[in-house]
Formats: sequence, C-alpha cells, structure tokens
Amino acid sequence: MKLVIQIPCYNEQDSILEVLESLPKKLNKIDEILVVVLDDGSCDNTIKIAQDFGVNKIISSSINRGLSYTFMSGVNYALEIEADILVNIDGDNQYCANDIEKLITPIIEKSCDVVIGARNIKNIKSFSFFKKAMQKFGSMMVKLISGIDVKDAASGFRAFSKDALLHMNVFNPFSYTIETIVQAKNKNLKVENVDIRINEQKNRKSRLFKNDFDYMFKQAKNLIRFFIIYRPARFFIINAFMFFFLGLIIAFRYLWFFFNFDGNGHIQSLILASIIFILSFVCFILAIVGDLLSINRKLLEDIQYKLRCEKYKK
Repeated sequence: MKLVIQIPCYNEQDSILEVLESLPKKLNKIDEILVVVLDDGSCDNTIKIAQDFGVNKIISSSINRGLSYTFMSGVNYALEIEADILVNIDGDNQYCANDIEKLITPIIEKSCDVVIGARNIKNIKSFSFFKKAMQKFGSMMVKLISGIDVKDAASGFRAFSKDALLHMNVFNPFSYTIETIVQAKNKNLKVENVDIRINEQKNRKSRLFKNDFDYMFKQAKNLIRFFIIYRPARFFIINAFMFFFLGLIIAFRYLWFFFNFDGNGHIQSLILASIIFILSFVCFILAIVGDLLSINRKLLEDIQYKLRCEKYKK
C-alpha cells in the first residue's frame, strides 16, 4: 500500500524542516511512503531546504496560484503514481505529524473515504476569541450545507482514499477545505472526524488572509457560493419564498389601507409589492434552471470519474 504525504508550502523556510523531520518513516500496513512538497511560488529558501532534505518530489509553481491550485496539483500527482492514500499536512508545522497514523487507519480499514483531523479549537492559545467563534460557526454552516457533522471544517490535516481522489474537484481559489467536504457528501463518500494534536504557534501570520475579518469575509463568500453551486434549487427556493412572503406583507398593507380609507394613497406599497413578487418569480425560475444545471454537472462529474478510473487503472 502506497501513502503520499503532501505538504503545501508558501514561504515556509522557518518551519518546513521541522515538518519534514517530524514525518513518520514507517507506518503499519503501509509499504511505501512518499513525501511531496507542493511549492506555491515561494520566494524564500523553502525549495532549497526541501531539496537538501531529500524529499521524493517537489512540485513547484513559478507564481503564487493559491492553496486550492497547489492542493489539486498534489492530488493529480498522487493519482498519477497510483497512491492508495493521500495525507495533506500544512507546511507551517501546526499539526502533529505523529497523528498521521490515526488519520489513515480508518481508510486502511475501509470504514471511510475522507478523514479530517479535528483540532481542539477552544484550547488553541494563538487563536483569538473571535477566530474561535468563527471556526465553530463555520463548521456549523458547513454541516448545514453538506449534511456532514464536521468538527473542524477549516483543518488542513486530512487523509483521502484513492476513490475520494478520483472524485475530487476544487473550483474555489481560496481554499479546498470546505469544498471537499461538500463534494464528499454529493459523491456519497463517508467522512470521519479524528481528534488530532497541534504544535502551538505564536505570532504567525496566515498566508491566506490578512486578519480575522478578512478570513470571515472570504469564508462567508465561499459558503454562499458552495450553497449556490451544490444546492441551487434549495438556495433560490428559499429566496423565492422570502421575497414572496415579504411581498404579501406589503400587499396586505396596501389592501388594508385601500378598503379602510376608500382606496386613497399608499400606491407606493402596491408598486413595491409588485417588484418583490417579480423578484420572487425570478428566484423560482432560477431554482428550476439551477436544478437542471446541477443535474448536468453531476452527469459530467460521473463521466470525469469514469475517465479518471480508466486513466489511473482503478
């Protein structure tokens, strides 16, 4: 059984060596371990350190393309070399590499397809109260959208089976973490949470966002986008009913004044109600169109899956 451990990196010269040194050399029921460094256009000594350490493979981009692109380059490589399991661990040395065995065990036992390493968010000292609250709220929203009970939706410490990799598609340029969870549900892949440890860090700035508010804005935007992409009918139907009931309230207000005051005034309420009813109808039409497009997307993904299976001889 072949295991690939991939490490996405962007200017991680201060921590990459610690990560590489902490990786396990042997694991139960694993015949081969390959370490792959995914460099996202680093302009420091990250690549040189990885080369000197002697990693099995370095996949480097000439420019900074973003975490999702970097992650998918590792997924494609793992499929090319016919890996059975892929483990993703970040290059900032946040996660305890000794827990890799805990991540891959459920996949080896074939009890699930995706394993997410769940941090104990409330005990992470480097996280502000606001960030902890946002992490918890984000996981709740992911559960609402995907239907999967996820403890730590933003965790970058994960393991994937080969079948999960064959199904994988990531469109969002910001991060793969949430989208892969939503896709797992759509593909009927089983997801499991495993409690993991972290290496406490101090004053390390994120490479993905400027501050907590920037993180909140980007994740909120992505959650809405995923809702539209993967649940279009539900998203637009909800909006259609919201507009419809709002229009009813304003229309009843106009009718109340019309019958009680001989129809004088408040024509603005009638106009506003008409506009809102039109918006409700538009959302209803978008729900139908979105559902049809969603069916078409699923059919295309099924074709892609079959082509990948044939290409990678699964």
